Amino acid sequence: MKRFQPVKTAAVVLLCLSSFTTHATGKSAAQYATQANCIAQAQWFKSPVKPPKEGKDSPFAWVDGQDQSTNCNFHQWSWQKFLYLTQIDKKTKQLVMFGGDYIQVNNEMMPYLEPWNDLLNPAGLKLSAQLILEDTTQAGSSHGKLFTKYGDKPAYYSIHINREFIKSAAKTPITSSDQFAVGSVELKVAWLEVEQLRPLYSEQEIDEQFYTHQALIKADNKTIRSSKVALIGMHVVGVVENHPEFIWATFEHQASTPDYYGSTSAFKKVDTDYDANKVVSDSDNFIFYRKNTTAGDAHLSYPSAESTTNTFRLYQFGVPNGAPYVHLATAAQQSQDAENFNNIQQLNHSVYKGLAAQDSHWQHYFYAGSVWLSTQDYQFSNGISGNIVPPNANDKLRGSLALANITLETYTQTYGDPNQTTNYSTNNCFACHGISAGKSTMAVSHIFNNFEKLVSSNQQLNVQTKKP
Repeated sequence: MKRFQPVKTAAVVLLCLSSFTTHATGKSAAQYATQANCIAQAQWFKSPVKPPKEGKDSPFAWVDGQDQSTNCNFHQWSWQKFLYLTQIDKKTKQLVMFGGDYIQVNNEMMPYLEPWNDLLNPAGLKLSAQLILEDTTQAGSSHGKLFTKYGDKPAYYSIHINREFIKSAAKTPITSSDQFAVGSVELKVAWLEVEQLRPLYSEQEIDEQFYTHQALIKADNKTIRSSKVALIGMHVVGVVENHPEFIWATFEHQASTPDYYGSTSAFKKVDTDYDANKVVSDSDNFIFYRKNTTAGDAHLSYPSAESTTNTFRLYQFGVPNGAPYVHLATAAQQSQDAENFNNIQQLNHSVYKGLAAQDSHWQHYFYAGSVWLSTQDYQFSNGISGNIVPPNANDKLRGSLALANITLETYTQTYGDPNQTTNYSTNNCFACHGISAGKSTMAVSHIFNNFEKLVSSNQQLNVQTKKP
């Protein structure tokens, strides 16, 4: 086994940033203006896939001081960004997200390094060109691990940030008016060792239906082992013009779990109560759900004593539905919910057609939604809240208001019983990534906050950011 040298320094200041490029900034189109056709663009399926416009020449740039962006603009950005990041870079022969513009970091923004005793890395400060996995805890230490419905090994998580993110984070000190630059990206990716998928899929099916990658898995904080892993979920979080709070987009494999509230076609409003005795699905084709399990016998909260997972997605595309939500949310908000759902549904079908023509394994993944803010006249100095129902609702929240990725936020889809009528609340990204009054919008990033704490204690390691 190879061994890693323990890194005693706890934070990292990432240098050599002068070569990093900055994308132009921009914004256009009225929040939730009707858009009849929310579809993919032909250039998304041509090589190379270009990144979406994000700056002053983008749909997010205000026109004459007015926000003219549509709901569909945000979903199109999300899918195009995902397709851009997951294409093969012809120079590196790796996904763009593993290329020179991105580095893998841990929860404290510490980059992963090659083994110290590597003859090509005698100082121990060479950035690793390999995917290194050690984190198995999702959405906070109290929310537990994710397993398949059969397996006894947990999912792993990796974090990747790009040059624009690094440049913004390297500024010190950070003031309340500082923001991440347009083009900044943070990715969080969920992985399963392929052996955990073999009870469900043949080796050929795994290779055809999943993106797989060789990874080094840190087993006991000292030794590592090599393993083939499959991508099962991914957050794509990025800053566009006029949206320093980030667009919080998320993707999953189609076989992850069934939906409790969902529709195969247009959005259907459901005003019945959540029923714990309802069988969520009679299909056994899901990775994290056992067929014919009732909602009450599956788990929306962490079952700490179990080493298998049996769960489901409460809201398809993160669009809240059912009682008591439909009796508490405003009619205008529920109209936005319906449009949001229909746009995602239509866009997913449009993308699948393009990917199927390429026989791409990405056609087996789906866009699960995104959440952001309507920022015109928004006072960030007052903070950011994820509340979606009165009396404390943040009426500037947009997109998938109950967004949760089953592979990354399995046990934070809702607080307690979905039927609660007192202090009823549903979750979204801003429930955990909100900020208090007077804070910089940069504080929405947990890894940045951890980094800032360590920088303040002068525990620093200077590392070149150029990939080998």
